[in-house]
Amino acid sequence: MSSQTRKFGQAVVIGGSIAGLLSARVLSEHFEKVIVLERDPFPSGPETRKGAPQGHHVHALLEAGLKVLEELFPGMPREMEGEGVERIDMARDAAWLQSGSWKTRYEGNVESILVSRPFLEWKVRGRVAALPNVELRQGISVEQLRLDAARTRVSGVKVKGPEGEQVLDSALVVDASGRGSRTPQWLEALGFGTVPQEQVRIDMGYTSRFYERPAGFDAWKILVINGRAPETRRSGFISNVEGNRWIVSLNGYFGDHAPVDDQGFLEFARRLPTPHLYEYIRQARPLTPPSLHKISASRWLHYERMARMPEGLVLLGDSVCSLNPVFGQGMTVAALGAKLLGDTLSRARGTPSGPPLELTRRFQKDLGKIVGLCWFLTTTQDLAYPEAEGHRKPGLKFLQWSFNNMIDLTSVDAHACQRFYDVLHMRKGLEGLLDPGFARALLTYNLKSLLVPRARRANLDTLPPHPSARGGKDAGRMDSAA
Repeated sequence: MSSQTRKFGQAVVIGGSIAGLLSARVLSEHFEKVIVLERDPFPSGPETRKGAPQGHHVHALLEAGLKVLEELFPGMPREMEGEGVERIDMARDAAWLQSGSWKTRYEGNVESILVSRPFLEWKVRGRVAALPNVELRQGISVEQLRLDAARTRVSGVKVKGPEGEQVLDSALVVDASGRGSRTPQWLEALGFGTVPQEQVRIDMGYTSRFYERPAGFDAWKILVINGRAPETRRSGFISNVEGNRWIVSLNGYFGDHAPVDDQGFLEFARRLPTPHLYEYIRQARPLTPPSLHKISASRWLHYERMARMPEGLVLLGDSVCSLNPVFGQGMTVAALGAKLLGDTLSRARGTPSGPPLELTRRFQKDLGKIVGLCWFLTTTQDLAYPEAEGHRKPGLKFLQWSFNNMIDLTSVDAHACQRFYDVLHMRKGLEGLLDPGFARALLTYNLKSLLVPRARRANLDTLPPHPSARGGKDAGRMDSAA
């Protein structure tokens, strides 16, 4: 887009992580200049930043997030494939024990990529830094928001850096600074009140390390072990990543965290709901020591419910909602938030001084619809643990019972599994689970669960083979076995 067609003046993005970089990319089409402010130094290569300790751990980019990445950076996913990143079909290439039953495997065309967080962030940062109207500034902390004379609009930010304090004027400020966002405190200090929030306390810890991937291994490309709540608090992941490596992550709720010594890490893996992960890694060669990261709670800040919000400010990514990382939705929600911001600005009318009134509220309300789906899916499962602290709505136990039956159904019925993936990968909203055929299958299975023991109606024990390993003309077809 030429500078003559950009509608607004200068935008400031707080935070140079995935959410901030994607925001800068979409803002570059609408603003004369975009400044990204990052507190930490940017690494020169695909290395973990101090401010993103979760970079040591497994990350997922769901299909909806992958599509945004391809749209914003044409050719980049293909370029990463040439550098060792794998594009996979989750239905075919994932071996997944979810809530204690194994997902059936088939050719489902559910696309994702397996990549380490530092590598992806490095690739995105390189593309964004090359944009002529985007400036990345590192070692800069944002100290406060600045308001206009009427105190109804954010006019810029006060920052502190190597050159001291200064004020940056801005037609739009995007807070993509993550869990540590200071916007709630800033808004309260400026007289806008307290931001409503929901929390589900889980005291989650995940301990991860890299291993050398065994040569010629092709049984799966990602292995996920999730036991059924509340009987088990532990889960584990192995994912292929670039560099012919595995990243292995062991997770535990409520203080049951995997140790960071070699023997303790292996022993925790041995005590997962199934021995598969332990058997795969016990002879593998570690490349890094284990690293532990803790998440006390999933949190959703409801900016869309604020009685008053200053214009010229939007928030997205973990600044709005930080989800339980076990479910792998964070980067995709950030990508969809950035895309929504671009779409909202495309429809907006305004002046070089800034987007129109009501853009802030409109954006946060629409973002809430995206966040709401992921919040529902994750907290419904987390609140199955009695120790989890959070609001439990009426009917939750029935919902969890039916949800667990749905998961079991996906272990024997590929059609049902495909509907589940459609929602998980955000091809569809929750209405995807209301498809008449799926609803009938789930109702039948709910009734079946009252009469037939779980072990006779779900695959609880057998790791499903790759569809091509089954042989015969029907290998990999979406056949129902329910």
